[in-house]
Amino acid sequence: MTSSSIARTPVQRPSTTDAPLVILATFVPESGHEEAVRHALQAVLPATRSEPGCLRFDLYVSLEPVTTFRLFEIFRSQQAVDAHRDTDHYRTFRSAVMPLLATAPVVMKMAPLDVVEVP
Repeated sequence: MTSSSIARTPVQRPSTTDAPLVILATFVPESGHEEAVRHALQAVLPATRSEPGCLRFDLYVSLEPVTTFRLFEIFRSQQAVDAHRDTDHYRTFRSAVMPLLATAPVVMKMAPLDVVEVP
């Protein structure tokens, strides 16, 4: 059986009009700036978590040799993300963290497809 003879079913994309917006943002600090990046990321957490459109805003750090930080974010909508990016705390965070990174942040937007809510 060849790959051309396999029937392919198109993936059903979730509706983005009523689903929350999930963002995974990855930050790789320049060597020697790991603590400063961690501090900048942690500083933006409380204000962001208190935004009305923010459903989740969690910070993770890699367990690998290269320190990598990831923000796992869930917002009610694109409008909530836009409102977040228009806050003073977001702009302060961006101006503090950008010069400390080895590469530009990688931001992946996703919509829930098959998830289980954790109590």
